[in-house]
Amino acid sequence: MKKLLVLFFGLILMVACKKDEVAVEKTTLEYLTGTTSKKWKVTEGMVKLGETSINLVANQPPCVTDNILVLNTNKTYELNEGASKCDPSKDPDLIIKANWSLVEDPKAITIDKFIFLGYVLENSKFLISSINDNQFIGQTEVTLNGKTYQANITFSLVN
Repeated sequence: MKKLLVLFFGLILMVACKKDEVAVEKTTLEYLTGTTSKKWKVTEGMVKLGETSINLVANQPPCVTDNILVLNTNKTYELNEGASKCDPSKDPDLIIKANWSLVEDPKAITIDKFIFLGYVLENSKFLISSINDNQFIGQTEVTLNGKTYQANITFSLVN
């Protein structure tokens, strides 16, 4: 009986002293693409024009705001039509396919060509300020009426 108690308490001590596993933080690439690819859509786009802020997403029809950005681990991306099309007879399912690159410090994506809520952005740099499995937020420049403004954009995961 005595040996059984010693064995029992020994097992309890071994389990109690087991080190907690340390959470491994994901890389920016893993957050953006998972193991192969991830789908994202713009859920917020704010541009400050002097004292006024404009919500670019709120001013767009659903056929524009439901478009889906697919980021792939091989640094290609696709921008696809979402559930609705502005012109079902003319709008292709695949809007654009191009390349992107990633810089870790500071975290930034550069996209060859991107169509953002109806605006065409060439070699656009997107500086990431916050990122997790379900959302990434950052800033890019948008030109409206010939002037360049800083836009704060939020992308949310599409399941």
